[in-house]
Amino acid sequence: MTKPLPRTYWCHVDHDGPQPGDGPPHDITTDEPGQAVEWVRESVRAASVDLDRATFHRVWGWLGDHRAVQAAVVELRRGKPYTFAVPAPAGRWTWIAYPVSVLPLTDTAVNYASSLRRLAPAGAIGGPP
Repeated sequence: MTKPLPRTYWCHVDHDGPQPGDGPPHDITTDEPGQAVEWVRESVRAASVDLDRATFHRVWGWLGDHRAVQAAVVELRRGKPYTFAVPAPAGRWTWIAYPVSVLPLTDTAVNYASSLRRLAPAGAIGGPP
């Protein structure tokens, strides 16, 4: 029986208008769905200062909706992506948290590479002769 791959969460923000100045990172990975949603919320909060008044109020309403936060965490745990999008006059903002499976890294990759070097003719795979 194969074990399921470990899950992590990749969070990303896109802005299709003029790029704002320095802000939070445009993407992160985390092992916890709660941390993924918290990154989305912090990124939204940081971007909210560049929004027009009406969009700003919509964003702050979403930031205050704690049921939406819990629903987002539940959706991520179920393996579904979570998206929050804000159309604004200066361009559309989209935050997405994706659940992704990760391959565990082991020493077998190193062992495999060294075995290839032993089997290949000298200089065939870019190594020293």
